[in-house]
Amino acid sequence: MPSRPLGPAALLAGAVLVFAPLTGCSGGGVDAPGPVVAAPPPPEKAFGQACTALSGNGGGGSLDALGGQPVLTAIDQTKDLGQLSALIKTAKAKDIFDSMENVTVFAPNDAAFGKLTEDQKKSLATQQGAGDLVRKLIVVRDLRKDDLQDKQYNSLQGAVIKATGSGEDYRIGGAQVLCGSIKTANARLAVLDTVPAFG
Repeated sequence: MPSRPLGPAALLAGAVLVFAPLTGCSGGGVDAPGPVVAAPPPPEKAFGQACTALSGNGGGGSLDALGGQPVLTAIDQTKDLGQLSALIKTAKAKDIFDSMENVTVFAPNDAAFGKLTEDQKKSLATQQGAGDLVRKLIVVRDLRKDDLQDKQYNSLQGAVIKATGSGEDYRIGGAQVLCGSIKTANARLAVLDTVPAFG
């Protein structure tokens, strides 16, 4: 008996059978886009009136050389930070600095320590007094220039540090930033003309 031609309903059913498996293997259509990763901020140049002098020291104390050094090594190799380096040794705080990442260290220069009273100097000659000040000078945040415009931060010791200023003129706890945003391997360093006041 000759076969009868298939009707429209039968043709449609056959099409569903052919295309259904292909749809099942498609993996759900177009892949969803992956998470957007924010680009890191561009490198920031050091700023301040004393940066040229630091750059001119040459050797380990130059700003270019400091960029590849751990912050404690950078402090040790910067001529104008000899008193701070001695303070850190008195505090026996090497382990603190070696373990830090992406922090900011406010670094009073040698002249800043010369402004202290005799009683303050005697206190800093002890491990406890030295350690207390060292922890006050560290903020566990990578503070860039814009972060110093009328803000306040808690130090590692828990004291409040107030940052004020704009343009090229910034102060930390009343101390002038002589050279800020000096990038080292594990911290950002700001050289100050005075030991800052803390809240």
